[in-house]
Amino acid sequence: MMMDGPVIAMVLEGVEAVAVVRKIVGPTEPKSADMGTIRGDYSHISFGYADECQKGVPNLIHASGDSDEAVREIEHWFKPEELVNYHTLSEKFTR
Repeated sequence: MMMDGPVIAMVLEGVEAVAVVRKIVGPTEPKSADMGTIRGDYSHISFGYADECQKGVPNLIHASGDSDEAVREIEHWFKPEELVNYHTLSEKFTR
């Protein structure tokens, strides 16, 4: 099942973007995710409960696992003209 509702797709870039986004998202199992992460705040089904009920754990959000995976997923889901490059003030200090 690819989706049960609306999907918002986006590409984020920055210093250690994959690691930072994965930290914000939290671990795949909602029960293991800290409060303050997206999965910790908005998901509630544990792997154990899902196994008992013989159902899958709905995935609220996806984040690429590494830079190579991010490149593959960006190429799969977005056309080049759909990606927008812009510069922020912070880039003056980080690039």
